[in-house]
Amino acid sequence: MKNRARTVGILLLAATFSVGALGGMAVEEAMGLDWFDFLDEDAAPSEDRLFAGMELTGAQRARIDEIRDLREDRLEAYWASRLPDIQRIVDQSYGDMRAVLPPDRHADFDRRVRELRARAPAEGD
Repeated sequence: MKNRARTVGILLLAATFSVGALGGMAVEEAMGLDWFDFLDEDAAPSEDRLFAGMELTGAQRARIDEIRDLREDRLEAYWASRLPDIQRIVDQSYGDMRAVLPPDRHADFDRRVRELRARAPAEGD
């Protein structure tokens, strides 16, 4: 019985981290934060090497910048479209975790989930 409790505890901890990560990503996206800021710093210099040694006109540089902006907009739209799927995954995992608990713990678990969800947007501020 002790091993089972330990196994369940480890699984719940792993699920908590997974759900937390997915929830954090969902909150970031819902708040309009750019997930790709860290890529922008690295991608632009790498992409600039694509054009190293090429003499581009101002119009060509402007068009390339427009293409990069369009790509960023398309990527943000893609991730925004994934939010419902992410929320379903999070909801399913909460349901799976709840099923592990005995019925007398369900109300407490449900309350904690509500509290966690209520705090999520505030934590992104």
